[in-house]
Amino acid sequence: MLERDLKRYAAYFRGWCQAFGEHESIYRDDNGINWLTASTQLGLVLPKPMIKQLYREVLLHERVPKVKFRRKYIEIGSLEIPIGKKHQKLARKQITSILETGEEVHGFLTSHLLYSGSRIITFSSKKPLAIIYKEIGTMKICVT
Repeated sequence: MLERDLKRYAAYFRGWCQAFGEHESIYRDDNGINWLTASTQLGLVLPKPMIKQLYREVLLHERVPKVKFRRKYIEIGSLEIPIGKKHQKLARKQITSILETGEEVHGFLTSHLLYSGSRIITFSSKKPLAIIYKEIGTMKICVT
């Protein structure tokens, strides 16, 4: 099992975020989840019902849950975000690569022109822009 601390960030102002940036691929899986990959980032665009569940798990509990990348799903508290069969290797490979860099791991919301109105949950080995984001805490992230 590979486990690291994930630094969490929030924008200073509601709705603000930096662009996800250039990426090699965009994949939409059977569950309506879009996957964006870049050399230092993994992004997830979740369907709206999953976003509400995610917020409940991360924001409404005294203890912040661990983010666990499992073979078939991502587990965050009691929420399970399914990973389509075609994307399981891609997701695990990308997050493992980010966690193995030895650099800090960061989690924040980004945007992209192709997904107007949606926010991308971004896991990155690069720190987000300090002019937009403030660090709000940490949580554990692991690949099992």
